[in-house]
Amino acid sequence: MKKSILFLVILLSVSVIGCQDVNHISNQLNLTEDIPSIEVYKWDMDTLHTTIKDPELIMNLVKELNIARTYSTADMDYPLPDYKLVFKDGDNGELFQIGYYKEVVKLGVKGRYLDVSEDIMYQVELQLPI
Repeated sequence: MKKSILFLVILLSVSVIGCQDVNHISNQLNLTEDIPSIEVYKWDMDTLHTTIKDPELIMNLVKELNIARTYSTADMDYPLPDYKLVFKDGDNGELFQIGYYKEVVKLGVKGRYLDVSEDIMYQVELQLPI
């Protein structure tokens, strides 16, 4: 009887572990540089749409992205983001690039920010004034 209960407990444990979502990945983003501006482009165009220079908004976005839950979109088909955000440093060099959806989407996690080149969705819903 004890062996049956032990076997059942082990079987249930293995089942629960097997059902966990393996597409959640650790967030490796660590933007620490000073970011004075973010250039916003339509996703499929190289024409500058607008530039965000609000230091408080930029700081909040960077903080949210740095601590966000992330999800791998490597095995997904998804619509491309509406905009491309290019984070600039003080010398106008490019630090980071990420896609931005006008509406919150669910690609493993709910959010607006997708790193297309790395197949990573960030669980950040902060809306930008675009």
